[in-house]
Amino acid sequence: MIRYILRRFLASIVVLLALSALIFFAGRGLVSGSAASMLAGANASQETIEQIERELGLDQPITTQYFDWLTSALKGDLGTSPLTGLSTIEVLKQQMPVSFELAILSVIVAVVIGVPLGVISAKRAGSAIDAGIRIPMILVFAIPGFITGTIAIILATTYLTNLYSPTYIRFGASAMGNLQTMILPAVAVGIPTAPLIMQMTRASMIETLNQPFVTAARVNGLRERRVTYGYALRAALPPIITFIGFTFGMLIGGLLIVEQIFSLPGLGRGILQSIGSRDFVLLNAQAMVLAGAFIAANLVVDLLVPALDRRIARR
Repeated sequence: MIRYILRRFLASIVVLLALSALIFFAGRGLVSGSAASMLAGANASQETIEQIERELGLDQPITTQYFDWLTSALKGDLGTSPLTGLSTIEVLKQQMPVSFELAILSVIVAVVIGVPLGVISAKRAGSAIDAGIRIPMILVFAIPGFITGTIAIILATTYLTNLYSPTYIRFGASAMGNLQTMILPAVAVGIPTAPLIMQMTRASMIETLNQPFVTAARVNGLRERRVTYGYALRAALPPIITFIGFTFGMLIGGLLIVEQIFSLPGLGRGILQSIGSRDFVLLNAQAMVLAGAFIAANLVVDLLVPALDRRIARR
């Protein structure tokens, strides 16, 4: 078990380092020169732009810039925005809770809808009930997130004015106010995500329900509900949990449209603003947080799954 955990940790660190290099080189190559030009102003001379680049260290070889940035990042310093003068750490402290909370709530909504429907669909595989569940869910999945978000905000502002708050409220300021702000975006993201979890649950449950130990449980006279949820679903959980972790990581990086629609000050909306302003320092930090969140979510799942299936840890 210890060797399994160490392997997963080392693999996550290697992947994160590789992503840090990719993000840094891509970010600097795309926006670094533009950032110096924007700081200098539209009518600035070439000498002024070059001076700003020297002050920001942009005149150094890009490999030197990367290793300087990585050394500072390992010390907990992700830099200061050259455009706003704000510490990226302080900006991230404001943006991260919003995106993480929205992703968690969205996954909860998707799991609450997707897992029970997947179990029912698997139990009735090939029947009219199965088709009645899968076809509407496929149609829901086909609807883009910006459409569900737009529909949700129209319905909220028209019919649910007492339940929805268009102004973001921090959880620390008001738990109920925060819920009023976040629940509708979470539903807008969670409902289109539920079909994916439903389909994964269905596939895993169909395979598990055909296993000999399930048949033996039925032969021994156990109630069908206990067989389904106490034995079959528990055995089917590892791939479902793995997929949920993957989905959470994807949602963290895919909330920019919903955050923009609902005016939520999260990472997704912040990335759009950083791209628009060519703020390469803040953009690198935001992208690294998204990459780190995705890797961390999958690492947690990798460590959780062996608790359900000991055979994985012994491999």
